[in-house]
Order: sequence, then C-alpha cells, then structure tokens
Amino acid sequence: MITIGNYFAFGIVLLISMVFFRNKYLTTTASKYYAVCLPLTILGAIIDTLRAEGIRTAIFPIWLTKSFIVLDFLVMYSITAMLALYLTAKITEHIFFEKALLPAKITLLCTTVVFTVFSLATLPFGLIYSFNGAHEYIDGPLSFIPLLILVPELMLIAIYYAKYRKRVRKTIKAAFIQSLTIAVLITIATFIYDSVSLLILATALIELIFFINFQHQQTGINSITRLHDGRSFFTEASKRIKNRKPFKAYLIKIHSLGTLKQNYGHKIGDELLYQFAFSLEKQFSDDAVFHMYGTSFAIISGTKNSEEHTNRLLEHLDAGITYMENQLTIDYTVAEHKIQDDEANADTFYEKLEHALEIAKENKENHIVYTLDLEIARLRKRYLVSRMQNITATDGFEIWFQPIHSVAKNAFSSMEVLLRLKERNGSFISPAEFIPLAEKTGQIVPITWFVIEETCKALAQAPELNEIRASINLPMILLVNQGFEAKLNAIVDGYGIPHDRISFEFTERVILDDLDVAEKNMRKLASTGYTFYLDDFGVGYSNFNCVLRLPLKTVKLDSSLTQAAEKTKENNNLVYILTDLLHDMNLNVVAEGAETSDQVELLRAYGVDEIQGYYFAKPMPLAKLRIFLKKIPK
Repeated sequence: MITIGNYFAFGIVLLISMVFFRNKYLTTTASKYYAVCLPLTILGAIIDTLRAEGIRTAIFPIWLTKSFIVLDFLVMYSITAMLALYLTAKITEHIFFEKALLPAKITLLCTTVVFTVFSLATLPFGLIYSFNGAHEYIDGPLSFIPLLILVPELMLIAIYYAKYRKRVRKTIKAAFIQSLTIAVLITIATFIYDSVSLLILATALIELIFFINFQHQQTGINSITRLHDGRSFFTEASKRIKNRKPFKAYLIKIHSLGTLKQNYGHKIGDELLYQFAFSLEKQFSDDAVFHMYGTSFAIISGTKNSEEHTNRLLEHLDAGITYMENQLTIDYTVAEHKIQDDEANADTFYEKLEHALEIAKENKENHIVYTLDLEIARLRKRYLVSRMQNITATDGFEIWFQPIHSVAKNAFSSMEVLLRLKERNGSFISPAEFIPLAEKTGQIVPITWFVIEETCKALAQAPELNEIRASINLPMILLVNQGFEAKLNAIVDGYGIPHDRISFEFTERVILDDLDVAEKNMRKLASTGYTFYLDDFGVGYSNFNCVLRLPLKTVKLDSSLTQAAEKTKENNNLVYILTDLLHDMNLNVVAEGAETSDQVELLRAYGVDEIQGYYFAKPMPLAKLRIFLKKIPK
C-alpha cells in the first residue's frame, strides 16, 4: 500500500515538475519555494519506498534501513516546512512590507530544527520506532511525534491568514481548506491503519492543489492581477447579448498608475496594480470584474439600481489606493454603457465604451455615459476612417493653396499647401475634423505622401508658380523615419523640382517630442536645399531652445497675435519684439491670420517679412490659383 501510494506521488509530482520548469514559472518568491518542494517530494517518494521495502522484505542491511528511516524523517520535515513557507508567501505576496515573511521563516526553521533534533535524539531509545531481534519494525510509544510538526505549521498559516485576511484572495483560502482536508484525512488514515503511511501521497496531492490554484497559466486570467482578462470580457458580453440578458458595463482607465510605477519602481507599481484590482473585485464581488490590458479594467453588472451602482464605483475610485497605510489618489476615467436591444455584438458594444472613454478624456471628465450624441459621433468617426482608406484624388482628396504675401517684393512669394476632403455631394469635410483622426489612426503618413506628390505635380505643371515656394505640413512620424529622405528625393527629383522650392512646416508641440532625432534629420535635409518653417509660434510652449537648435529659415507667428494686433498695446509690442528678436537670429517672419487692411499695415510697420491671411487670399484649388495669379498686375 505504501509503495503504490509513493508510485502515484512520484508520477504526480514528476508531471507537475515537467510543466512547471518547462514554462519557467520561477517569477516570484513563492514560486521559488514551490520549486524546492517538487524535487524534495520526488526524493521523499524514493526514500520512503526504499524504507518500506527494507522493512517489508529485509532486503537491506539493518543499518541501511535505519538510514532510510532517518532520511525519510528529515525529508518530510523539510517538505512540510517548505509547503508552509510557500502558502505564507502566497498570503503575503501582495503585502508591501518586505519583511512580512521573516517571522514565518524563523518559526519554520526553528520548528524543523527542534523536531529533527528530537527525532534523532530519541532513535537510540526506540521512542519513535525500533527493531526486534528478528529485525522486525515496531512503532514506538512516540511514533506519532513526526506528525505533530504539522500543528505549528498549520497554526502559523492560520495566524498569517487572520492577520492579512483583508488582502487574501478567495483562491488562497480555498487552496488552504482543500490541502488541510487532505492532510487531516491522511493523518486519520495513518492513525487508524498502523501499517499504512500515505504522507508522501498527501504531499503530492497538496502540491497538485497548489499548482492548479496558483502556478499553472490559467487561460483568460491576467498573471499580475489574477482578474479575468479582455478575452473573458468579450466571452461574457457575447453570452449576455445572445441570451438577451440586460446588463451594463463600465470601462475604467487608471491614468496615474503609470506615474506611480515610475515614482515607486516597477515592482511596487505591479503591487499597486494588484492592490487596485483586488479592491475593485472585492468591492464589486457580485459583478464580473476584468483586467482588459495595461491599466484598463472593466465591470459587467446587472441594470438594477444602476445609478446607485455608478455612484458606488465613483466613490471607490475617488478613495484611491492604500499603500503603506497611506491613501494614494488616482487619476481615472470611467465610461458607462447599458446594453441596447439592437446591440450587434460584443465588439461593437466595447467599441462604444472605448469611444466614450476617449471623449471623456478629451473633455477632461472622469465619468461619461454613452448617449445618442456619442453614437452619432462614433459613426461619424468610423465613416471618416473608411473615407481615408483610399487617399487619392478620385476619392475626394484635393490639395489647396493659400498664397503668402511678401512685404519686400509686394508679391506672392510662397504658399502653404492645405488638404481638403470632398464629399460626394460636393461639400467639404473640415480638416480640423479628419486630420486629428488621421494622426491617431496613422493615416497621416499616406496623406502626407499624397500631399507631397500632388504638390510636386502642381509645381511642375503650372508655369504661374515658377517664382513661388510651397510649404507642406510635416508630421514628426515621417521626419524621424530613416527612409523619409530617400523617398522624398525620389518624388521631388522625379518631377524636376529644385529642393529649395519645397519647405516643411511643423509645430513646436510635436517637434519637442523627439527633438534630437528631428534636428539631425532636418540638418541633413537642409543641406540638400529643403527649408523648414516653425508654425504657430507665440502660443503654447514658445520655447526658444527649439528655434536656436533647429535649422529653420522661417518662423510663422500664430494668428492669435495678428488678430489681437489692433486691440492692446501689449500685443502690439509682443509682435514687434518677437519680429525684431527673430530677425536678429537671421530668421524670416511670417504673420498669419491677417484679415483687415489695418492689421496688414500694422504688420508691415512691425517689420514682418511675409503676411498670410484672407486679406490677400483664401485657400483655393490649383485651377483657381492659376487664374488668381494671372490676374495680379505685374
């Protein structure tokens, strides 16, 4: 019976070990203790089998059988200590106090040493076991002593559980109860049947329970927070939609956890993430809580007491996270959406939540409910994205030009290239609507190449533009790309356009995101003749470091300065001061947004080099631009 139990134990632990070490689960302190238990249990199964066979068949010399008995005690004491240490480590796994496990280590070490010394000391007196003259094994009066080591170990685990129970997950409690049940049953069986010892089998079964509950990679479970993941969310939402079961969902984005991770370190950041997830699951134990990805979470709940449920969630989030007895506030956004009768599928449902979350973040709101207006905006966004799938002239994309007036030449010397998107009914979609969306979706890259290609084509085909430079808005994603220069030269040189007729505009806001790489690539392009404009200067950052470092030719003053030029003396002085300062830096100055003759006269008086605005010309397509330029007196 003993041998068969050990064989089973050996097989169970061997299979666990193959999976455990193959999948490299040694990522936490607790898992390292578990890793020690596995080879100890295999060793224990081998030694216990040899001990049992030595006693049963007397195949070994008596001294060797006694040695196996001693080793059996030592290995079993070590295994039970490591299992107890593993479970206490699981209990304290998300406790921020680094020395929380130290008392357990000391207690288990002392307990193991005491029982080992006692067992060895009593061997000569036959208190635990002895052999008679016929070399038969006989239990001593204290043969139950080795089992008593479980008592302090179980008490230790119970104490730790009681102390940290507010942070202990249900899986740990369940695993403890399951393993305790097996330990008790095996112990009872051992006492009832003196000839039967299934301690190694019990150990293997307990390790299997721990592996199932903690160590194996559970599909659909986030490895850090132990919450169900995004795939589980879609499964649950799909099931409820299919069964027409009313529900609503919250999508929660915690913006400040990334900052907390930077401030406290990666490990503490993960602990804070876990602590947030744990508190969220505990607070909403009747709902389904999911860790979607990163710092995004979701909750699926019923629709009963909907407003009360929402208020409870917001109060919970406002309370923040408890760290080292301190309450840390968190920056969050919550989107809320109730299932509709015509809801197509879980993907669409989640897309609505994401759209609402994005709008809330843009509006700097921490809570938003999905409404009809948001649905209209979402459908509009999807429509625009679909329109930008094919960026060609036949699909409605056009480039327009706004001439820029040179004060010195009293003529148009340059023009800004602008993009327009025409609807099938002839109306136009505002660039303010589709350009930001193009930047978010990555469509800004093919759009910019379309603008460059069409600009070069226009410069090559229209002789009226021979004296005019063209400036194109350039996204940083292209400027910092290594292949940008080669592709740009291929297009520009292919149309026979001199490089100095092509300028690129960018804003200070985007250039500062990758200033070093941008500077390097700009200097390389400038060396071949291309020029660069800094757009919208005078608002936002207004960082002169950017102006000093980059190989700029022109700075464009923001239209807000021009519009205010007639109103206050301070703004008049600011335009004058900026123009004078930029001239001292050998930079041309373009004033944007001139709409009246008074504004134009002021800008001329302040010494700007070029003026752009409706006073001189509105943006227009190439055909109209050619006619417009022909009508200008030479």
